[in-house]
Amino acid sequence: MSTTSKSIFSFLAGAATVVAAGAFLSSKNGKKVTRTVADRLQNIKRHTEDGLDSDWINELSDSAIHSAKNFRNKMKL
Repeated sequence: MSTTSKSIFSFLAGAATVVAAGAFLSSKNGKKVTRTVADRLQNIKRHTEDGLDSDWINELSDSAIHSAKNFRNKMKL
């Protein structure tokens, strides 16, 4: 297989993965998964705020929640 055909195959596989992920996340089960992940991140943030006063942990959880919301908006969920 030539390098060009490998690149095209890799691109098509990646595109198919993105389409499949988008279809799953827009389904009823996908929405449950995204809500569960977001809820767990918020619970982790809440517990770290209660138990530890480490700024870097709070920033990390804020960043993860923000990234999850951006991903959800980009996927139009």
